[in-house]
Amino acid sequence: MRGERPGLLALLALLAAASAGAEPPAIPGGELTLEALMQRMASTTGVRAEFREEKTLALLETPLVSEGELYFIPPSRMARITTRPGRSSLVIDGQKMSYTDEAGASDVDLAGNRVARTIADNFVVLFAGDLAALRERYQVAFVSEHPRWRIGLTPRAAPLSQFIASVELRGDGPALEQIAILEADGDRTVTRFRNVETDTRFSPEELARLFPPGPSAPVP
Repeated sequence: MRGERPGLLALLALLAAASAGAEPPAIPGGELTLEALMQRMASTTGVRAEFREEKTLALLETPLVSEGELYFIPPSRMARITTRPGRSSLVIDGQKMSYTDEAGASDVDLAGNRVARTIADNFVVLFAGDLAALRERYQVAFVSEHPRWRIGLTPRAAPLSQFIASVELRGDGPALEQIAILEADGDRTVTRFRNVETDTRFSPEELARLFPPGPSAPVP
């Protein structure tokens, strides 16, 4: 699971608590505040993006690189489908998390996994627009040069602080462009997003492909 943890965090960074029927509010001009940004991101009807992830390990001379696609459907359905170098799917659907690769499939109950649940809950707080809870769980630094922005997060307590030193998110308007995760052991993962589509409405066929019935993630 260690190798998939940063990818999971990158996927969880797309979490939002939104109403699928709501008209997303525009980010106001002038100085961009954290409150306005969170309100806008929390209103998305869905997110579709491509990603390129580079993981730098202390024991390896060259970074591990992977590419693929990310999908998010409010309030708690996410899929991270890796297409290079190998094919795999990491899917969260409510309280269930499933992982499938060429070797097979496995399932994790988020309700019974304290660490995974804590990660999910903390990032939900960010994109649900709950600034009070965000500041309770993280030391938060926000910098904006409208419409571009940067959020620095430092976990305040365990279990998250035991393996994550810091998280930095960068974006342009409602689109998340990059997330950098520094782990407590010095490993670092940078995930860059492109062709980001916010306020996406997925067809029933797309939802069935990304979240098929049954306990396991779709075979990529």
